[in-house]
Amino acid sequence: MRIPPSPRRGLTVAVAVLVALTTTGPAVSAETPRSSTTSAAGRPQATGTVTLITGDKVAVTVSNGRTSATVTDPQGRPTGAHVMTVGPDTYVYPDAALPYIASGALDERLFNVNELLEDGYDDSHSDRLPLIVTYTDAAARARSAKTPDGARRTLTLSSIQGAAISAEHTRTTDFWASLTGNAETGAGARSAADARPSGRLTGGIAKVWLDGKAKATLSDTTAQIGAPQVWAGGDTGQGVDVAVLDTGIDAAHPDFAGRIAASESFVPGQDVTDRHGHGTHVASTVAGTGAASDGKEKGVAPGASLHIGKVLDNDGSGQDSWILAGMEWAARDQHAKIVSMSLGGDPTDGTDPLSQAVNRLSEETGALFVIAAGNSGPEAYSIGAPGAADAALTVGAVNGPGKGVDQLAEFSSRGPRVGDNAVKPDLTAPGVDILAARSQYAPEGEGAYQTMSGTSMATPHVAGAAALLAEKHPDWNGRQLKDALVGTTASTRQSSPYQGGSGRLDIAAAVKATVVASGSAFAQVHYPYTPGQTVRRDVTYSNFAAEPVTLDLGLVADNIPDGLFTLTDPRPTVPAHGTATVGVITHLDRAADNAAYTSQLTATGPDGTVRARTPVGVNKEGRRVKLSVTAKDRKGEGLPGTLVLKDIDRNTVPKVYTVDSSGTLDLSLVPSTYTAWMYADVPGIDGTHTLGLGLFSAPEVDLGNDRSLHFDAADLHRAAALTPQPTANSFMRVDQYRSNGDMFPFMDSYMPEYWRYDSLWAAATPKVTQGSYTFATRWRQIERPLTFSLGSQTYESAVVQSLSPMLPEGSNRYRAVWAGNGSTADFGRLKVRGQVAVVRRSDSVSAPDQAAAAAKAGAKLLLILNDGYGKLDPWADLPDAAPLPVASLGTDDSIRLRSGLQWPGVGMLKVVSHPQPHYLYDLVRHYDGAIPRSLTYRPGPGELARIDESFRDTKQGKAVQVRYDLTVDSGLPLNSNATPVPAQGTLTSWVTADPGVSWVTQAAVSDLSQQDSPRSYKGRGTARDVWFSPVQHPRLLDDSAHRAPFRIGDVISTSSITAWGDSAGHAGVAWADGDTSKISLYQGDQLLGEEANERIVTVEGVPTDPLPYRIVVEGKRDLPGRPYSTRTRTEWGFTSGTTDYRVLSPLPLIQLDYAVATDLSGRANRRGALTVTPSHFKGATGAASVRTVALEVSYDDGATWHRTTLRHSGTDWKASLDAPSKARFTSLRTTARDANGNSVSQTVIRAFGLK
Repeated sequence: MRIPPSPRRGLTVAVAVLVALTTTGPAVSAETPRSSTTSAAGRPQATGTVTLITGDKVAVTVSNGRTSATVTDPQGRPTGAHVMTVGPDTYVYPDAALPYIASGALDERLFNVNELLEDGYDDSHSDRLPLIVTYTDAAARARSAKTPDGARRTLTLSSIQGAAISAEHTRTTDFWASLTGNAETGAGARSAADARPSGRLTGGIAKVWLDGKAKATLSDTTAQIGAPQVWAGGDTGQGVDVAVLDTGIDAAHPDFAGRIAASESFVPGQDVTDRHGHGTHVASTVAGTGAASDGKEKGVAPGASLHIGKVLDNDGSGQDSWILAGMEWAARDQHAKIVSMSLGGDPTDGTDPLSQAVNRLSEETGALFVIAAGNSGPEAYSIGAPGAADAALTVGAVNGPGKGVDQLAEFSSRGPRVGDNAVKPDLTAPGVDILAARSQYAPEGEGAYQTMSGTSMATPHVAGAAALLAEKHPDWNGRQLKDALVGTTASTRQSSPYQGGSGRLDIAAAVKATVVASGSAFAQVHYPYTPGQTVRRDVTYSNFAAEPVTLDLGLVADNIPDGLFTLTDPRPTVPAHGTATVGVITHLDRAADNAAYTSQLTATGPDGTVRARTPVGVNKEGRRVKLSVTAKDRKGEGLPGTLVLKDIDRNTVPKVYTVDSSGTLDLSLVPSTYTAWMYADVPGIDGTHTLGLGLFSAPEVDLGNDRSLHFDAADLHRAAALTPQPTANSFMRVDQYRSNGDMFPFMDSYMPEYWRYDSLWAAATPKVTQGSYTFATRWRQIERPLTFSLGSQTYESAVVQSLSPMLPEGSNRYRAVWAGNGSTADFGRLKVRGQVAVVRRSDSVSAPDQAAAAAKAGAKLLLILNDGYGKLDPWADLPDAAPLPVASLGTDDSIRLRSGLQWPGVGMLKVVSHPQPHYLYDLVRHYDGAIPRSLTYRPGPGELARIDESFRDTKQGKAVQVRYDLTVDSGLPLNSNATPVPAQGTLTSWVTADPGVSWVTQAAVSDLSQQDSPRSYKGRGTARDVWFSPVQHPRLLDDSAHRAPFRIGDVISTSSITAWGDSAGHAGVAWADGDTSKISLYQGDQLLGEEANERIVTVEGVPTDPLPYRIVVEGKRDLPGRPYSTRTRTEWGFTSGTTDYRVLSPLPLIQLDYAVATDLSGRANRRGALTVTPSHFKGATGAASVRTVALEVSYDDGATWHRTTLRHSGTDWKASLDAPSKARFTSLRTTARDANGNSVSQTVIRAFGLK
């Protein structure tokens, strides 16, 4: 069988929104119906914040199959980062990590925010990041490796020459500095190339891996594999030690009486008791006695001794380090002959820590590790770790007795192994509907036994069989046991070796076998190769009989080239108690380049029966070509930078490379079509010491033969956004989107540290001829927060320092007082009280010390003059706020200002401050097909829309506003930067008016965040938006990213119902302790699922017939300064039957909105007008026009209710208030029903106040 090259699946994805308005609760298992958190698209819906190894924070939202992320530094400020998208995963690469990713020193999974979220490593579920470090040979020999600061060692893992450590989220900045030896990021570097890390870690650490999580990989099958015949011969596994590494065991189950030799838990805080059920089931299949069924349901090796290692927690998942510790315990301390592991993680090439530990422990101890292939079938390349290990006996699953016996299970993971196309799995065993012991503590089922399916169930069949064989051959090591089991399987011709290995386990044949063949004969051939080249792999036959035997060898395969495999001896004679070796010769000229082939070598005895089967395979690496990258600065010298390279003909992960100061990089690559781009620091526009960000892009590199890429800074053109009003850059983003055919689109959104750069530059490119390419620039320009001028000279390079307070609004003049290095001694007797202290950036006096000295001296503001390249933010890595307003100037402006100060260093400085901007511009410009030469964006009136925003929180204070853009290409909301706004005040926003761009706006105060639906705007148009106003109540967003409650097939999900939206079209979430919410889903009166303080309930397996359902959302608010919507209850009623399983069908929920005029404090006139507007979500299945609406009001918090008269006009129902003079609040109780009987009932206590 030929397998064309196929890359890893689901490797990488892009990014961009903030903490979203959807979350999910824990999965709940039940038969029918069952509640879950997995979306119909197969990706969990979730939200959370993860702390990366660098200390940077990523707010992640997964909704409707899309992932968005917002990246900030440890103090919540914007930071430079790439967010790349390819398929279903999201990787966020901070600038600081790029050299270490490029060098291979950091595991890419450390930046897969989807995996971190799914593994429970987000900040709400864990206060530390679990890691595995491997040490250099020198450090391991010297035993000198030191745990980095900010982390603690939890386990020593000698099998991988490493250790498990955990980095505290609150100390990740210290940890990162200790790990890399870089205490600073390079702010204020003395030259443009300063602070460029080497990519090597310190402290003897060779690599850092994520301590990821493996998961349990979930009629007489013992007869199917031939166990009864072995029992009949007296072999039951007696005296053989079998370790089961799983979720523990129910030691009180009758089937394990006298069978458990030892047990140990490696899960912190949990004993070995199996409260999941998986481990008990697996152990029972290995060695259960069947006592609870009078011996009927006994395991494969009922005489074996069990050594139980709990490495998976009560939820069925475990960290890699727990599993590694359990493996070392089983093989070294317990001397287990067999180690059964019904668990696994993502597909790997076998170089991961778990797989390497299998190889090393197998060689060291002679143990046989029997490991599940995984349940990710029917996809190819889906063998998970540690089953990817060479030494592992990797087990797939087939059907049990009955219809389709020995047919490969749909869920069983298939090979080949990623990376080298090695043959995996090794064999198969029954894994469908397996009946085995049930833990009394399991949350599902009842009685002594239960049925499960999975390669988890197939694996213990093989482990038990290995124990039977080990009893027969106590002198055999794990390799010999594996060879015998793999070589004596029953043929499953319907499955290729890459699908089902050598065949289905046949322990009866293995026990009685007198001829055993060595394992697989697989050849990995790397380019280059020569004409006529052959590769030989030997297969050794061992004869345990007293007579010699002659074997007829044959190669069985479909669709392989004639003559690809030949044998050195097709009819060997194996001497008694001896061996014979046959060479399998692969003729490479017969194989296509970059292809893999498999066959099966059968050995037939004189009686015509097959004595042994051996998988045979070859992976012929394709031709490699050379890509030479050369980058030059404007002087013709080498230009260092970061190169991103992506094969657009294959679904491979993008690769990151570091181009060093020579400006050259040579790569050996598969011939294909690539897209490449390089970012580099280049001179800026405001002086010789300023920095610009340069982009060189080659969106279509046809790499059929050796070729070169030349990047020259002389070809760069400035990309700029010029606004009608004076502005400062608050955010900058560069997007590149590349698609080609049916491959996963690739998107790289790069958000540089905008405060470092004064300009953006890009080189023009030719138009692509394959697929599509889009280059985009995104800007947020705000009214300048701080401007300095001295005489006629204005200094526009001013940067307000992170965590700095601001001067009050207005223009003032201050004396500029020069204070040298800014030490306490420098301030001495200077008269700086109420004035501006000016200091130089200093290596001897830190910025916090300068600020402390200036504050002590009474300065109004501290101005730090930079002397390096780029702009300066000395607070970029500091956790504490400055004690007074602090700003900095770039070096060139600093030189001019210093020379302008009159001797002895005092001059009058005009300072204009806008702590909260009155206006801002959100601008985006897309260029399709190529990057043009002209990149200046000067939007005219017809290209802009105006949004008048009003913030009407119930209390004065600070708020923030952020706006995201959604593009037609990606469909993802893309990252932006939050801007401070008043909690009670106004803002004028100008946005790009383009039908291809939608905008999503979010505003937040300390305990409430609201977000609108995506909108496109027309040029010259004016829109109005009001935030935080009454009436706050559960609300749905009308967009695909935050979809309405839906049904798909027999799955119902409440999806994105938020408890604290408003009637201005905003959904809203609250996170203060005094805000609580609960959502419940009912079928009739039966509760199907419920979540407290969450907003998603998903229930699978609901009845297909149309039945009545109810969704109930309850909210409660008890917070100072939050007088309104103190209690809400909303109940939707609807009828639903099965729908097309391929389409998400919105449920016909009626949404209620209210319009009432209030002042800034949320109070309405006592005789004011109130409008109720009911509506359905667009495209709702089963919706009809609303026929009836009723409204009751209460002025005593719901003690008494008064029916109001409603006037129907269009889509509105209007009423007039009639509040008593002493009433302080109005409560609302509203009902509505449509023509199809769908209904809503909503109560809002203290909906708004009264004047």
